Amino acid sequence: MRTVVRQLNTVHRLYLMKKSTQQFVLIATILVLSNSGIYFMTAYSQMKESDDVASQIQTMLFTTAAITYLPLGIWMVKNKLHSRAPYVIACLISIALIGLYVVSRTVSLPIVGIQADIGLVDILSKVTQGAIIVVSLMLLRNWNKEKTKVVQ
Repeated sequence: MRTVVRQLNTVHRLYLMKKSTQQFVLIATILVLSNSGIYFMTAYSQMKESDDVASQIQTMLFTTAAITYLPLGIWMVKNKLHSRAPYVIACLISIALIGLYVVSRTVSLPIVGIQADIGLVDILSKVTQGAIIVVSLMLLRNWNKEKTKVVQ
């Protein structure tokens, strides 16, 4: 009787973990795709704002970030959790963009200088990127746990 109860508990825990993992995949995908939209919107507004060299470089950066996040989100939808590559890449890109943001606010970069403005879109994109990092790391941790359970 105890063995049956243990087996049922194990099956129930695995089901709950798979269900929560699926929810984290969905959350990560939504965050990545919404961050892509934020960057597309920022690139468009930056392009409309001015046409000097510094503005064009910023527009290219925002567009590149948006274009990078878009296929990454699609890859997450198609991949689910068969490979951890999209989640690792999402973490690395988000960390790099947050780092670049901090550097652009503290150090005088060539061409664009020190950026003094911190707007709602800046905060929204950094919060979204922070959430991408956290959710991706949680998925990677769950991925390792599920892989070790399958092996045992």
